Amino acid sequence: MKRFISSACAAAAAAIMLSACAPSLSVSSEEDIITFLNGKNIAVTQGAGCKTVTIPSEFGEVYERYNELQRSQGFDLSGYRSREAQVYTFAVISVHGEHAENTEAHVMVCDGKIIGGDISSPALDGGMSGF
Repeated sequence: MKRFISSACAAAAAAIMLSACAPSLSVSSEEDIITFLNGKNIAVTQGAGCKTVTIPSEFGEVYERYNELQRSQGFDLSGYRSREAQVYTFAVISVHGEHAENTEAHVMVCDGKIIGGDISSPALDGGMSGF
């Protein structure tokens, strides 16, 4: 019985720690999203572009890789398959205090919660990273 209680306590503690780390952030405005990005030390301009996307029901290779990036930063798009999400795109001014040119922040929102996103460059030789 003692061993069960210890295991149960350890599992509960792990769940609390994971939920504290998981970025389950509710947003209701563009300003809330900018506040989220500022908290990640990413400065962006006001006036995001926004488009609605449908998360695929089955992930191909590209979407699997994108979701790996999301999981690495505490998100997971698997639970949002076949759902619509809004993708807000901001021009990035700086990332972690360093000036950024030709860089965009994309933040995915579904049901008023941030579910993922990235920092990327639309340039031909541009890259992509998490927040």
